[in-house]
Amino acid sequence: MTTLLIKNGHVIDPANGIDDVHDILVADGKIQKVEAGLNDTADEVIDASGLTVTPGLIDMQVHFREPGREDRETLETGSWAALAGGVTSAVAMPNLKPVADNQTVIEFIIKRSNELDLINIYPTGSITTGQEGATLSEINELKTSGAIAITDDGVDVQDEGILRRAFEYSKTCDILLMSHCETNTLTEDGVMHEGWVSTQLGLAGTPAASEDLAVQKNILLAEMCGGRLHLLHNSTSGAVDAIRRAKQAGKATITAEVSVQHFALTDEECKGYNTNAKMYPPLRSQDHVDAIIAAIKDDTIDAFTTDHAPHIEPDKLQPFDKAAFGSTGLQTSFAVMNTYLVKPGHISLSKGISKMSAEPAKILGIDKGTLSVGADADIAIFDINKDWVPSNENRLSKGKNCIFNGKTLTGQAQYTIVGGRVKFKQGQIVAS
Repeated sequence: MTTLLIKNGHVIDPANGIDDVHDILVADGKIQKVEAGLNDTADEVIDASGLTVTPGLIDMQVHFREPGREDRETLETGSWAALAGGVTSAVAMPNLKPVADNQTVIEFIIKRSNELDLINIYPTGSITTGQEGATLSEINELKTSGAIAITDDGVDVQDEGILRRAFEYSKTCDILLMSHCETNTLTEDGVMHEGWVSTQLGLAGTPAASEDLAVQKNILLAEMCGGRLHLLHNSTSGAVDAIRRAKQAGKATITAEVSVQHFALTDEECKGYNTNAKMYPPLRSQDHVDAIIAAIKDDTIDAFTTDHAPHIEPDKLQPFDKAAFGSTGLQTSFAVMNTYLVKPGHISLSKGISKMSAEPAKILGIDKGTLSVGADADIAIFDINKDWVPSNENRLSKGKNCIFNGKTLTGQAQYTIVGGRVKFKQGQIVAS
C-alpha cells in the first residue's frame, strides 16, 4: 500500500467547511485522514508549512486540440500545463478535427487520457454533427461512449428549433447541455468588444447584446423543455442579470461560469493591437467587469474556467482582425483568481477555491473537488503569496498566446497530486 502524508498545510476544503492547519494522509490513491497533528508514517512526506492545500482544481472548459491540431496542443502538453496550475481534472471541448460528434472520437480521448495518466480528462460531445448547427448528434451514443456533456462550444446553435430538440434529448438522456451564447447576426465581423476602445482602434466590434440575447434564448428554452443548462464563459452585465433572474425564478436547472480573464481584464488590453487580447467572448469594458464581479459575489456565477485556447505563433502574428481568437490559461487560472479577486478583497480564498473545485464537480456530477475521507486524492498545494510573471519560457503548454504574459501574478502551485501520486513538484512534471 503506497502512502503519502502532507504535513502542516493550511487546508481549504470548501465542500467540508475546512479552513485550518491540518495534515492529510493518503493511501492507495484515496484520502484516509484529514486531521491536525497526525503521527502516521508514510512512504513520502510533504512538509506543507506555509502553503495552502486544496482539492485539485477542475476546469470545465479546455481546448486540448487533439485530435487534429496537435501543432497547437496535445492532451499531453495540455495536461502538463494543467498540472503546473494545480488543475487535476479538465473538460475537453469538442471542436476538434474531426469534431467529437461520434463514439470514436470520444473513446479516443478517454483512451489517450488513460494512457498518459496525468490528469482526469472528461470529453464532451457536440450538440450538432460537425458543429454545423443543422442536425443533432446522436446524443445518447455520445453519453454511453463517455461524454460528460454536450456543447457546440466555439460556435453557437443559432436555430432555436434545433436547440429546443437538443434540450429535449438532453433531458431524456440526462446529460448536461453547455451552451456557448452568441447571436451571429449581431456578431458579424466583430473582433473585439464594441465600445470606445474598438472605435479608437478602428476595429469592428461585437455588441454585448449578441451574448445577452443568446443567454436569454437558452434560458427560455431550458425553462420550456427542462434538462440541465450550463452557460459557458459569460462576460456581460446583461447576461448575468438574466441568469440571476432565472435562478431566482427557479423554473429550470441553470448554472453559469465565467472565464478568469473576464473578471480580471478589460478591452483596454487590446490597445496596441495586442492579439493575445483577442478572444471570444471578447474582453469587455469596465462596467461589464464590475457586473461580473458582483455576480461572483452573490453566487449568480457558479464556477471559474479558463477557456484555454492554445494557438501556434503564426495564428497570432497577424493583423488584429485576422488573428485567431483565444488565450491559454491552465497554468495561470489560480493565480489570476487569487490576484484579481482574493487580494482586492472581493471574495474569500475559500469561495474562490469552491468555484474552481467543489462547484464544478457538482455541476458535472463527478466525485471530485473534495478532500473528504474516501475521496480520490486529487490535491493541489499552493504558495498563495508567491509572485511570478508568466512568460513563454515558463509555460508548459504548446500555446504561448497568454493574455497574462508579463503581468505579475500572486499564487503558484508547488505540488499537484492526482490519484495520490505527485505529478508536479515545484516547477517540474515528475514521474511517480
